[in-house]
Amino acid sequence: MARKKYSPFGLKIEEVNERHALGKNNVKKQTNLKSNWQIISSNLFTFFNMILLLLGILLFIIQSYRNMWFVVIAAINTGIGIFQEFRARATIKKLSLITENNITVIREGLFLEIDIEDIVIDDLVLYKSGKQVVADALVEYGELTVNEANITGESKMIIKKAGDNLFSGSYVISGQGYSKVIAVGKDNYIDSLQREAKTLNKPKSVILNTLRSILKVIGVIIIPLGIMTFINVYNNSTYDYLPDFIANEALFEVAVKKMAGSMVAMVPSGLVLLTTITFTASVFKLSKKNTLVQELYSIETIARVDVLCLDKTGTITDGTMNVQETVLLKQFTETSYKKNDVKNIISSMNYALEDTNQTAISLVNYFGDKKIIAANKIVNFNSKNKYSLVSFNRGVYAIGAPEIIYRGQYKEIKHFVDEYAKKGKRVLLLAEVDSIVKGKFTGKASAVALIIINDNIRENAPATIKEFIDSEVIVKVISGDNALTVSEVSRRAGVIGADKYISMDSVKDEDIAEVAIKYNVFGRVSPEQKKKLIIALQDEKHKVCMIGDGVNDILALKQADVSVSLASGTDATRNISHIVLLDNNFGSLPHVVKQGRQIVCNIEKVSVLYLTKTLYTILLTFVLLLTSRIYPFEPIQMFVIETFIVGVPTLFLALEAHNQRFKGKFFKNIMKNVVPGALFIMANLIGVYIFSGAFNELTNLEISTVGIIAATFAYWLILAQSYYPLNKLRARLVIFAFVTAAICFTVFRDVFLISHLSIPAVLLMLLLMETTYISMSIYHGRFL
Repeated sequence: MARKKYSPFGLKIEEVNERHALGKNNVKKQTNLKSNWQIISSNLFTFFNMILLLLGILLFIIQSYRNMWFVVIAAINTGIGIFQEFRARATIKKLSLITENNITVIREGLFLEIDIEDIVIDDLVLYKSGKQVVADALVEYGELTVNEANITGESKMIIKKAGDNLFSGSYVISGQGYSKVIAVGKDNYIDSLQREAKTLNKPKSVILNTLRSILKVIGVIIIPLGIMTFINVYNNSTYDYLPDFIANEALFEVAVKKMAGSMVAMVPSGLVLLTTITFTASVFKLSKKNTLVQELYSIETIARVDVLCLDKTGTITDGTMNVQETVLLKQFTETSYKKNDVKNIISSMNYALEDTNQTAISLVNYFGDKKIIAANKIVNFNSKNKYSLVSFNRGVYAIGAPEIIYRGQYKEIKHFVDEYAKKGKRVLLLAEVDSIVKGKFTGKASAVALIIINDNIRENAPATIKEFIDSEVIVKVISGDNALTVSEVSRRAGVIGADKYISMDSVKDEDIAEVAIKYNVFGRVSPEQKKKLIIALQDEKHKVCMIGDGVNDILALKQADVSVSLASGTDATRNISHIVLLDNNFGSLPHVVKQGRQIVCNIEKVSVLYLTKTLYTILLTFVLLLTSRIYPFEPIQMFVIETFIVGVPTLFLALEAHNQRFKGKFFKNIMKNVVPGALFIMANLIGVYIFSGAFNELTNLEISTVGIIAATFAYWLILAQSYYPLNKLRARLVIFAFVTAAICFTVFRDVFLISHLSIPAVLLMLLLMETTYISMSIYHGRFL
């Protein structure tokens, strides 16, 4: 709407072009997305890929081509990983355009929406409530209340008037003003501020951190064990299928094959890759649900959330407020106000304040925004005071929260307010006050009228909240509105304990920890209290997700383990949220939680299969080195386990859909299955060596054959137990793994170095398989 009191003109187009030519435009926005090279290099040049490449080169030198299968598999896995990351990045880029933060500048008297990059030095920028300051500037006209927490670390509200500096990275809480850009790009106060403000503290991935720690340990072990396995071949000359074992060339070939066989089995090369693929695939899936994941591993963190904190307005309700009626309170003022008087006062207040939040818009739509009465001083609304002030020549008026404005005498009007609050209405009080001092009113307030506002509950809010409750997530509503209003809206939305609520305007800081646990509905909560409530919940070991859309939610969003914003929210809330719901649909959030739970639970099961192979190979190698025995398998013999028992099934398992809540510690959960599984498999292989001593006629090839078949069977049992309970898909994959292994060891036995077995060897193999089946069934408490 046009304003006669200030006519901004800004730069001329020629001046803008000159500044662009001189490079005086704002630096390209920072991004968390990887470049092409970063995606390729991070997938290609991994520690284990380099080990596999070296082993592949050694096998190529000795012309053992069939043992090089793992190089092909590693290349395919790496290619899939690169493709998935490129696809996920393209999806995020596309969705990010929807939430792109443009800025309003004035050029030649025209108000233009431009990209942040197109701002030039000396541009005149219009800032309103909820906007983030994108370049250092000097206030030319107007008054802004800003928060500079991203710069100073303190969440204090600072009033900026003409002549005051605005710093990039801060955000506007209330007010409206025009500011002249005084620095762009690297010349801004702190060049990295905007990036830091936009990304929040990155959520830590427990899964990846745990896996990386495990891989570091494996990385330390694998090379020494591989070298010792290589050397051990030279200390042992018992292989009867080598006609001249003492020959250096033959020794070298055998040593390389055995070293490669042990080291390839130790490398869980597909695990981290599969984890990354699972995360990126989830980003792609969520994009189909109009959900933008701005921080990849927040999907995992949200799976661990057990408390969901909601702002009422714009989250449970749709934010489309409209004034229902005006209730005059004639008995509380000496002046006899009529409804038309109230309309003129509020219309003039709207004109002077120029607020742009949903409440202000509903007031403008109902009362208008005309300069009927000239204002000489204003105080814009902020979430701490919870009211706005305007001083006219005829008096000073406040509009906002009744219990705040009428503090000390609220009981006089409480029953009027409660009558509408019980119906879920938002209630504002218009009151006469004495004067304005330092941003607050002084003296006694006299009630003029109540403004009754409708705030409609989202149609899908009750079903969404029920879905969270059914998933064992505690739902808490944290709002700056009247506690009774919040309680009624929460009750209608299905929040448990909605009838037990508390108004936070009289709660002391030292009592917040207690009330945070005791109540699920909070009214009259200040931004600082929202943050403190979340801290109190986190102190009780809860994982907290916060959903908000306004500047009053920013502190809480920054504190929460996972932050979610609506696309219709302010720039500042979108910028610092991990997840943005692009369709402004609160009902989309359960899909995000489901994806997170799917990732955590599935990766746990997948990790068991990969790490069991790694652990048993390490333990077996240790035992064989201590007993001066040569590692029995070549790389090609591990193909069946690597591909058909682990690789293919885990790909389906990692992407399987379910909504099982993750419980316990990730590392503890996987190791309690990995260790027994590894011991069962190793027991098989040690059993082969022990019993083979009783059958002196068993050849080394028979020992190797019995060992690999027994180990594959044990691994197949671990796969079946991991898939329990079996559904159609899981049953098919278990059968597929068994059938393909059987085909490989019978039809293609020459390829996999499977020899013909004598009767004693067959009996030994059956004995080991039966013993393993019974032992594992007893351990898991169920027979397959």
